[in-house]
Amino acid sequence: MLYLGFSALIVQKINALTLIEKDSVVIPFSALYQNSWGGENTRLKTNIFDKSRDYILPLQIDSSNFVFPTVRKMHVCSHFGMRSGRMHTGMDIKQNLGDTIVAAWDGIVRMATKNYYGYGGTIVIRHSNGLETLYAHLSGIEVKENQAVKAGELIGFAGRTGRATTEHLHFETRFLYEYFDPRIIIDFNTFSLKADTLYIRKGKFSGSLHFTPDVEKEEEQLSDSVIITENLEDMEKVEKREEKPIVKPSFYIVKKGDTLYSIAKNNKIDIKYLCKINNITQESVLQIGQKLKLE
Repeated sequence: MLYLGFSALIVQKINALTLIEKDSVVIPFSALYQNSWGGENTRLKTNIFDKSRDYILPLQIDSSNFVFPTVRKMHVCSHFGMRSGRMHTGMDIKQNLGDTIVAAWDGIVRMATKNYYGYGGTIVIRHSNGLETLYAHLSGIEVKENQAVKAGELIGFAGRTGRATTEHLHFETRFLYEYFDPRIIIDFNTFSLKADTLYIRKGKFSGSLHFTPDVEKEEEQLSDSVIITENLEDMEKVEKREEKPIVKPSFYIVKKGDTLYSIAKNNKIDIKYLCKINNITQESVLQIGQKLKLE
């Protein structure tokens, strides 16, 4: 068992860990990452994620409490998981242009660039507990590589740079360069943590100490949890697949029973925006066969 992160929690956590294994090793994240560091890519081409090992990461302590990355609390417009046959590796949180984006935990900026492929303006922060968080489609960046930041500190501004169809924050959580569903540890309805510890066993991520079939089934329903690549060619294929633009229908044909609310919800767009681009109001009467713009 590898126990990562903050010494303040070591004593109180070790007793709980004996339920999993008797032998626990406390190591700094720098050693875990084998001192790999670089600001040119969001995922470095290494094979340091060991599926045969178990990892435990504390998520909430006094010196580095979690802060939700968007100051403006808005809805999720696209979830982690398969989307149009491709893996969407994070959560898209609707924002307005220029909204404040902050660091989720204390950490050090590993990457800060204004134009990274489909991600556009991108920041990657490595945190003391071993996690990395990624913030993309930013319209402005307020930090530099190797800069130390505090949880809740301004790092950039929301936008639609890169391949984005609307202003939003694309937010990812990663461990040893492997992304996992942020909903495992974060509640995107209450904008807070729903677990104080992240457990990783045999390549599977969980917010619970007890890995039961139900937990694993829940992870599979949320996502394909982790994509493990065996070599550099596979990683390059994954990165190229992530860079492909999201293809959305440009129009919607009104059917019987449709309402503006249902059309907006099913197509994941704001109802006010839908009305604006079609020069109608929320009180307008729809006609069967009517053609509505979606973007």
